[in-house]
Amino acid sequence: MVKRGQVWTLLRGGSQHRVLVISNDEYNGVDELAVWALAIVQESPHPNHLAVPLGTGDPLTGAWVRIHGVVQVLDRTSFRDLHGFVSHATMNAVEEAIRDFLELP
Repeated sequence: MVKRGQVWTLLRGGSQHRVLVISNDEYNGVDELAVWALAIVQESPHPNHLAVPLGTGDPLTGAWVRIHGVVQVLDRTSFRDLHGFVSHATMNAVEEAIRDFLELP
């Protein structure tokens, strides 16, 4: 099962993308529902973009989680390679950045 906090390689349209799963495990456990994820990029983000760096101990260390790069995955077979889980510190930073992006308390 796909789990919150996992980093996956996603195949879409003949291209490979790396993503961080952000939807919760209960939601992810329902096959009829889409999995929600954020895009991971290698290049340093533009200063106006919200992004969280992947640090030591995270899969793909040195890459960035793009907070505005929301991906909805309906076809779970498009998840190919599991790279592991991000750290609790990184997931907390992603959650905080999402709150900032959406102006939530």
